Amino acid sequence: MINLLPPEEKEGLRLQQVKKLVAILGSAVVVIIICLILILFSINYYILGEIISQKFSLEQAENRYKTSDFLKYKNILQNYNKGAAQLKSFYKEGMGISSALENILAVEKPVGIYFSNLSINMRENNDKIIVNISGASDTRDSLLVFKKNLEGKGEIKNINFSPESWINPSNINFYLTFEVY
Repeated sequence: MINLLPPEEKEGLRLQQVKKLVAILGSAVVVIIICLILILFSINYYILGEIISQKFSLEQAENRYKTSDFLKYKNILQNYNKGAAQLKSFYKEGMGISSALENILAVEKPVGIYFSNLSINMRENNDKIIVNISGASDTRDSLLVFKKNLEGKGEIKNINFSPESWINPSNINFYLTFEVY
């Protein structure tokens, strides 16, 4: 084929060819963008539909669990859980308290000393147990012997008698605190 067209027309044809190519590619890009937008809208509506259905399911579940029977059983279970926590706490503290009570009872009491009140408290942050004892003693000498017996126990520390315990020579009401480790 012989090309007899002048160069201006050749340039014009080439320009028209480039314009058609740009128009085709531009329209293809626009169609692709429109398709992506439609796909994103469909995904958006699908997710919104799922959210609405999940909210509806959640409302139904909440309504089902708000019945009086369910709330009654929920309260019963919560009370059992509280009791289990208290039982665990008592068991945890009970082991230390029983050993402390064993140490207290192992101290030899002289004749004439009687306990009227015994209080044992366990501290959570460390392993010491605070013991408060109130009682009566026939004589001051018996009370002094009891104090020496307490000091002789290695597990018992910080023995404190109230000042009123030493005032009377006989028929003494005493108050004592100490720590068991």
